[in-house]
Amino acid sequence: MPVKSPAKPARTAPPAPRTKRQDPRIGRTLKLLGNSLRELILEHGYSSLSIQDITDHADVSRTTFYLHFKDKDDLLFATMEQIYGELGRKPLAALQAVTTLEEFAAIACDPADYQHVAENAEFYRIMLGKQGSAAFIQRVTTYLTSVFHEELVQPLLPANDDLPIPTEVIAAFFAGAQVGLINWWLHHDLSLTPAQMAKMQYQLTFEGLSAMMPRNFTDAHSPSAAVATDDSL
Repeated sequence: MPVKSPAKPARTAPPAPRTKRQDPRIGRTLKLLGNSLRELILEHGYSSLSIQDITDHADVSRTTFYLHFKDKDDLLFATMEQIYGELGRKPLAALQAVTTLEEFAAIACDPADYQHVAENAEFYRIMLGKQGSAAFIQRVTTYLTSVFHEELVQPLLPANDDLPIPTEVIAAFFAGAQVGLINWWLHHDLSLTPAQMAKMQYQLTFEGLSAMMPRNFTDAHSPSAAVATDDSL
């Protein structure tokens, strides 16, 4: 009869590290720099701005700036990630607790992102246009991809290798779709409401183009039937 190995003593979790509270003066300085950057973007665009322009406007020294940021891109991304984090966390967290399709659709159609864009339309017109920054578009898309993947796609889809499309690809598609829809909306002078844009994004990303095709399409002519299943593609 095999001898059982003695049970290992239970490990006690190490004490949680103490979080160091940020000096309120630092928080005010960072907010001041972020606000100054956004105000200057509206006045002069982004590409022509210098660190000196930003620090002069904020009445902050260049030394203080470089204590926290390596360049203006770093300041911009830090400012926008804070805003996006506040916008997206609640709806995405709520999606993980839904039990019906109706609840899912109601949360997925939350127009908060588009309301934010409408309130800052000129800023986004500049940043997504010729006076903006390609790095900004790339960074925002990468950030949205990460958020969609961690807080939407992974919790909703089974964790296995049998999915026909990798979860990272699905998240990247969602992020690219949102950036593309925002760009289209801005170019059409916000002709639709934030709620209409959010609903269209839901319909395109979760229902798909096939849901809008004429009903007389047979299965043989459906998009899924027309796509080759060869793994080499």
